[in-house]
Parts: sequence; C-alpha cells; structure tokens
Amino acid sequence: MLWLLICLFPPVSCSRIVQDVVYKDRHSRVEVAATTRPHIYFCRSPNMEDFTCWWHPLDNLTDGERVTYVFSYTKDKGPKHECPDYVSAGPNSCHFDSSHTTIWMIYCMNVTAVTAQRNYTSQEHCLDVAEIVQTEAPVNLTYELKDAGGDEMGHNALLSWTYPVPSDLQYGWITLVYELQYRRVTEADNWKVKHPLPEPHVELLGLPVGDYVVRVRCRSHNYGLWSKWSSTLLMSIPARPPAGKLLLRILMSGVGVVALVVIIFGIILQSKR
Repeated sequence: MLWLLICLFPPVSCSRIVQDVVYKDRHSRVEVAATTRPHIYFCRSPNMEDFTCWWHPLDNLTDGERVTYVFSYTKDKGPKHECPDYVSAGPNSCHFDSSHTTIWMIYCMNVTAVTAQRNYTSQEHCLDVAEIVQTEAPVNLTYELKDAGGDEMGHNALLSWTYPVPSDLQYGWITLVYELQYRRVTEADNWKVKHPLPEPHVELLGLPVGDYVVRVRCRSHNYGLWSKWSSTLLMSIPARPPAGKLLLRILMSGVGVVALVVIIFGIILQSKR
C-alpha cells in the first residue's frame, strides 16, 4: 500500500526511484564484468607478416588461486583454433608467426580464464591484420647544415634518418610515409610539421639562428597506426659573420699565410749560406 502511494504521489518520484535502481543495477553489472573477466586490449603487426595480441588478466583472484588462460580465434568465421605461441611476446600475449598470419581476413578472438571455481571469457575482439600495422620508430636522425643567404635569409639544414628493420619492407607489403616535426627549444608547443614525406630525408629552408628540437615518426602509406616518435635531436643553427667581415677574415688569413711562407724561405736560404 505504501509503495502504491509513493508511485501515485508524486509520479516523478516513482519514476526517478525506478531509474536509480535500474542504473545502479546496470552500473554494478558493468563493474563486475570489467573486473571478473580478461580483456584483449591491444594487437599490433609491425610488417603485415606476423602480429601479436595482449590481454589484461583477471584482477580479482584471491591469494593462491590458480588460473590458466586459453586464447582462441577464428578466421572469417571458420573453425576455432588455439593460440599458436604464448611465449615469444611475453606474459598474457599470443603471437601469430607468418605461417598463422593471413592479411585481408577477419580474425575474431577471445581469451578465457580457467579457474577452479569457474571460467571467465573476454568479449570477442575482431580485426583485420592490415588495420593493426604499427611500424617501428625511425632511428639515426641526423642533420647537416647547408649554405644559405646569411642570417637575414635564414639557413638550410638537411635532415635524414633510417628505418631500424629494413627486412620488414623487403616484401613490398609496406610503403612508409614519414612525418617530421621541429620547433625552437624555447617554444615548447609550437611544433612545425613536414608531412607527408615519402623519403627518409628532408631539407628545411630558411631557418633562423637558434637551437631546435626535431623528431620524426612513420607509418604504412595505406594502413595502420603511426609509430612512436624517434629520439629527439637537438639541432643548432649558428650565427655567421656578415659578408664584409667574412671577406676581411679571408684576406687577413691569406696575407698571414704568404708572410709565413716568405719567412720560412728566408730562413732556409740563410741556413744554406
């Protein structure tokens, strides 16, 4: 009877009570689901020739409780298979070598935690290997200063880098494209971008004198994710003397060399006498 009165007066209160109960119930089920079953959180292929998936394990086990994980997958809704390699990529991972990797096919997978009490299975995770390509970060980023028109017009610098695993590119599945960013050391958030770059080098033109931070990353031209950034490079553009002072230094150096030659010949002639 009391419940009926509450529902009838006022109506809004009844609706809110029911919604709160439903929300709390749903919210509690979400929390339970998130903490009582494993979760496949990341898959990566460096070269479209192989790939690896990693999962988060159960985090609600009691002390001493034993658990075994079974990773299962299908290709294009075919028969179910178990993970071919639980070891190569470290704990809580499944590695697919080239003999188990097929591009342009849909892999659907899940991982089951087997305990003495019950089994806990993750949500299904589906992917195409071409969509999870993440290349390695470029290495050996260097620069070379080039001739320019003086401090007023700026200076030129040729930057170059290499890809750390050339063998990943030899089959032609991946064509790399690069992005280079640079900024003054004193301007932390003012990155300037050069993209897309089809080759592992670029010339920056008209750089004012100062110190710069440079970094580069890459990705497959058609698929996948950006790599991590390379190690940052500190590039210094030194000031050059004005053209008049530079000419004067050259002339003085020439005169000094001529005078030194004359003195040496004089000493040699005197010693022969």
